[in-house]
Amino acid sequence: MAARSEAPGSAPAGDNAGGSRRHAGNGNKKLKYISLAILVVQNASLILSIRYVRTLPGDRFLSTTAVVLAEVLKVLTCLLLILVQKRGSVREFVGLLYDAIVVQYMDTLKLAVPSLIYTLQNNLQYVAISNLPAATFQVTYQLKILTT
Repeated sequence: MAARSEAPGSAPAGDNAGGSRRHAGNGNKKLKYISLAILVVQNASLILSIRYVRTLPGDRFLSTTAVVLAEVLKVLTCLLLILVQKRGSVREFVGLLYDAIVVQYMDTLKLAVPSLIYTLQNNLQYVAISNLPAATFQVTYQLKILTT
């Protein structure tokens, strides 16, 4: 058998490692654009639908109820994803939650301040949507990206 001389760390001749990395990079790029498009549609439809239901005549729902229900839905979704990540092992799932919430309670308390501010922001968002045209609200709401 003839021995090949290759530089250390280089891929063997005929190995298409570089090509597969480029292909994976294209897949990641495609996923980024798909995610961006979904987020744009989601944000635009959220603002328009909230504006629509807040300007309908008749009884209005409480914005605090909508914010709390949205946050509960997010928590349930996250918990479900963690359970799936732990491959359905309830013991590992509960252990992870116990460690993250009870054992590392200082980290949990540190997150309480931003979460309360976020809740206040979401409640004020409903007030703003009720009083501003949708386009004006959307533009001013997106200004937070430039200012933070």
